[in-house]
Amino acid sequence: MILHPLYHWSPMGRREQIRAEGLVPNCSPVCHSATAPVLCMSPSPSQAWALSAAVFGDPWTDWDCWQVSLGGDDQVEVREFQGNRIEEVRVSTSIPPSRLWRIGTRLVSAQPGGW
Repeated sequence: MILHPLYHWSPMGRREQIRAEGLVPNCSPVCHSATAPVLCMSPSPSQAWALSAAVFGDPWTDWDCWQVSLGGDDQVEVREFQGNRIEEVRVSTSIPPSRLWRIGTRLVSAQPGGW
């Protein structure tokens, strides 16, 4: 299976850490109460938003969207899905900064769904 670039949202406060270290599993949680051994991504920025900041983001906080290029050695799991669209991809290996591009920042609104 070929996975094209994926997308991951993180609070803007983590930008410098991500630029320095990349995306690293088992960091302090943002979307859950416990650390996760995987990084969660989606095939589109909007789908990634719907699974992260739209649900777990505090209103009026900024989140960065990162485009992720997977490598041949990454440990990848496609979350089970129905129909013809992948919703979430989980990666258990770190993604170095050289394979990340910050493509934008978005404000979490006070409206449900973040729009």
